[in-house]
Amino acid sequence: MALSAVLRGAALSACALVFTVTSASAAVSTTCVGKPDPLADVTLSVTNADGSVHSADGDGYMACVFHNGPEGYSIVIAKADGMEDLGAENLDRTFTLGFQLAEGESATSAELYADVQSYTIGENGRDITLALKPVAVTSGTDGDDPTPLQDNSSSVIGGIRFNTTGSPAHGIVGMWIGASANRYSVELSGSCPSWQSGAPSGSDAPGSIAVRLWAPHLTAGTLAPVTTNTGSLKAFIPEAIASACFGGASVADIVAALEVARSEASEGTTALTPGSQFTASAVSGGLLITVPTVTFSSPTYRISAPTAASQPPVLPITPTTTTATPETPTPTTPTKTLAPKPLVVAKRSGRRAVVKVTVPAGLAGKTVRITEKVGGKVKTLVKKAGKSGVNSFTVKLVGKKGKAKLKISVDGKTIASLTI
Repeated sequence: MALSAVLRGAALSACALVFTVTSASAAVSTTCVGKPDPLADVTLSVTNADGSVHSADGDGYMACVFHNGPEGYSIVIAKADGMEDLGAENLDRTFTLGFQLAEGESATSAELYADVQSYTIGENGRDITLALKPVAVTSGTDGDDPTPLQDNSSSVIGGIRFNTTGSPAHGIVGMWIGASANRYSVELSGSCPSWQSGAPSGSDAPGSIAVRLWAPHLTAGTLAPVTTNTGSLKAFIPEAIASACFGGASVADIVAALEVARSEASEGTTALTPGSQFTASAVSGGLLITVPTVTFSSPTYRISAPTAASQPPVLPITPTTTTATPETPTPTTPTKTLAPKPLVVAKRSGRRAVVKVTVPAGLAGKTVRITEKVGGKVKTLVKKAGKSGVNSFTVKLVGKKGKAKLKISVDGKTIASLTI
């Protein structure tokens, strides 16, 4: 699975994350092989669409939260067997993840590839609760016009940023973005606070928030026939940030004045129609903006409120707890993200699949192993020394289309888990 935002490919980086599964019934696992400083005390519960409890302790799933860079954590939720594609059966369920940052760390923004229901930061700045629904996504190559690689029926990935004790107070506390895309980046300009430092910009120019998303124009065709790929975008902007960006007006006035424009090189710029192509609403603690349908390959959505009152106030930069739960949830979908670049491409045709594995020069000669899980047993399909660059393998599958579970490893370390 190759995805991108800060913590997946937005400011962090697409995803080839590795899990160790201790047993088929493992509830919550925080053992992330090869990942730095994974958090040990992570809680996970899963709720059905009707509000009933599906799994109070996360049994059947894995949660992995680990450091990604000096001021970020990556988040991944997977099935208990390590598959990051949670399956269509989990698409409408809500995954509630709880964890505590290390001493001296204080959470700021969240950038997620999920349908975000809420992001809550405790008064100590360290206790984090995320309520997330999975999103369907087609992974793709890096670049402005991504090539489709793999369709995933539902997944939850992303991350949060933090600053450390002794750092200046950070003004981007509690802001979150949720997207269904391959990767995305965020830019705050004009009178908005700085995305990276959280400090007031000092600019008198009208503020705007731009989110650029990347994903393939078409789906990969690995789970269903090829069709136009669509995603979604949702952003929660705390009241203090919205006020600084949009002229000091109240959230209600900002909602009335809000404009969203879409631009892409091949299309030019078009204004979205409020109420259908985007919605804006005042929710507890701030402003919620939703673009329910995004088409690709690399559009930018710019959020502004040019007719809101003009005189930005001094931005308060010490908020603590922020929660945003829309009264009426809408379909959803994150400044730079967390996402490693894809190492594996798989394309199925009938009972066979071509699996292309890119081996870094430093691992040339190391063993490439491809396995398929069949009826609880693991069958080795490929085991040979890899060359530097792209290695192409044709394998015969046992599992039916959309059911075959593959794991690909290089030098004994899993680099991808796919269902094709």
